[in-house]
This record gives sequence, structure tokens and C-alpha cells, in this order.
Amino acid sequence: MRIFEALLLAMIAILATASASFAADDGSDVSALTVSGTGEATADADIVTIVLGVETRSESAAEAVADNGRMMADAIEALLAAGVPPEEIKTSQFSIRPTRDWIDGRLSDKVVFEVNNQVTFTLDLADEMDIGVLIDGAVGAGANTVDSVTFGLRDPTPVQEEALVEAVLDAMGKAGVISQAAGVVLGRILSISEGGYSPVPMAESRIYFAADVGAATPIVPGDVKVTATVTITYEIMSGVVTPPDQAE
Repeated sequence: MRIFEALLLAMIAILATASASFAADDGSDVSALTVSGTGEATADADIVTIVLGVETRSESAAEAVADNGRMMADAIEALLAAGVPPEEIKTSQFSIRPTRDWIDGRLSDKVVFEVNNQVTFTLDLADEMDIGVLIDGAVGAGANTVDSVTFGLRDPTPVQEEALVEAVLDAMGKAGVISQAAGVVLGRILSISEGGYSPVPMAESRIYFAADVGAATPIVPGDVKVTATVTITYEIMSGVVTPPDQAE
């Protein structure tokens, strides 16, 4: 059994024996210490999610839509030709909105229709597909916006658990330091609450646009980092001991 699983089971067992409220058996209030801990864990990304699209503008809404549809169809065809599974390509945004440009500090009377169409697809990095070449192919075929290229995990559970264990250990360490400095003895754990994880784990990615027109755009994936927080409340045992630095 992994260390963090054993620790979590032990913490659950301790919590199961704790009182449901901060009250002693005789009904009196219990002094308590509440601490929060934060933990982080990282893992190598195994997926990449790309959002790219086509933006067109025209004084005619119908013309802007027609141009957009043609360019997006060509871009999707390029993605399929590069090996992107058709079931992975999904429309994530489509909008038509009238706009007016600013000319010489004044809003133009001419209305221009702007059409924005985006698709999102996720690929396994294990497939060793050249992401830069794939994006360049889609852009060459008609896509003219790349909203994001983010890296993540198909199954974030193991790294989330590792971060959670680190958070528990961090909180327990803080409790030990505080209790020693305050000269009190900690008792049972009264409650443990999970503060949640960081948003959907996404790795920072770097995109370098090629200096040469004929060169592919290099894309370098980063590590996925997940942050977890927990809050633990301990019972403070009755009686206060004198802190070491104040003892005679």
C-alpha cells in the first residue's frame, strides 16, 4: 500500500473516534486549535488540449458566416489529415455579433459582422504527435486564432492524493510547532476538512513562433502541478504547561 494511502486511512480512523462537536463528555466547552495546511504535487503531463478557431468579418452577416464555415471546414480537414481523431474535435464556441470600428476617435456608422468559431480537441502525448506541425497545418488551411494550448492529466487522482497527503502533513507540522510554542498539549483530532484542489490541473506551456516561415512552431510542455488544502482542528488538553523559554 502506498504511504499516502496508509496515512489517509490512519487519519480517517482517528477522526472516526473524535467527538462530533467541540464539547467534552460533561457538556463543557473544549479548547481547540485549528490549523490549515497546503500541499503540492507534480506529474508529467500526458494530454494536451488545444483550442483554435476562425474569425471572419464582413458587412454582410451571411457572407461572414459563409467565409467562416469554409475556412473552418478546411482547418478541420487538416486536423483530421494530421491524425486527430474525429471524435475528439468538438465545437466549443460559435458567435455572430455586429461591431462598429473606431475611426479618428469616432465610432463608424458602418456595421461589420464578426463571426467567431472555435473547436477544442484533446490528444494523448503518448501518441508522439508533433503539436507544432499540427497547429501550423490547421493555420495554413484556414484557422487564424489559437486561443490556448494547455497540458494536463487523463487521470489526476494519484497526483491529487499526493498533494492531499502533503497538505495533511503540513497542517500536522504546524500544529506541533504552535502547540510547543504555546506550551499546550494537543489531544484528539476533532475535525478534518478538505479545502479542495487547485482548478483543473493545467501545466504551463510555452509556445515559440518559428523565426523561419517554413519551420514548425515549437511547443514545449511543462509539468502539471496540483495544490490541495486541508484544515484540522485539535482538542487542547486541559492544563497549560509553561513554555520552555519561560521556565525558571
